[in-house]
Amino acid sequence: MNQNDEIKLYLDTSVPSAFYDTSKPVRQLVTQKWFEYKARGYTLYTSITAVDEIGELNNPDKRQNIMDIIFDYYMNIIELSEEAVILAEEYMKRGAVPKSEREDAYHIAIASVNRFSCLASWNFKHIVSLNPIRKVHEINMKFSYPIIEIGSLQLFGGSEYGNL
Repeated sequence: MNQNDEIKLYLDTSVPSAFYDTSKPVRQLVTQKWFEYKARGYTLYTSITAVDEIGELNNPDKRQNIMDIIFDYYMNIIELSEEAVILAEEYMKRGAVPKSEREDAYHIAIASVNRFSCLASWNFKHIVSLNPIRKVHEINMKFSYPIIEIGSLQLFGGSEYGNL
């Protein structure tokens, strides 16, 4: 049994999107190798928020390829509950995530209200960054949600495939 078998890992939109993002070749390689060798060691989740964001992509081939990643790796798709919307509003109100980045707040809130162990993202500006992580942890503790491990795929086994 793999040590990660029981870990529920939420992937925001940036993770499956990076699989096809040729503008960041190392990140793309890490993502592709992670899906090939590490993904099946986790129970994977994403959300309707991610599906909606992917649906807004202009390139139909890229849009379909990214959706195929979600289905090929049996990601569970979680709805955006009223509870998650309320928590996301707290994140934005308290400065954990800018009000202009509502979907980023939704991703974190969905993972929090569903009590996931971890959230993976390549968004180093609004999610995988010290200030947002600290504030999210503070808010989650205040409202009795768990502390979530937030990091890039590097944290979840991807570091052996390249350094960013």
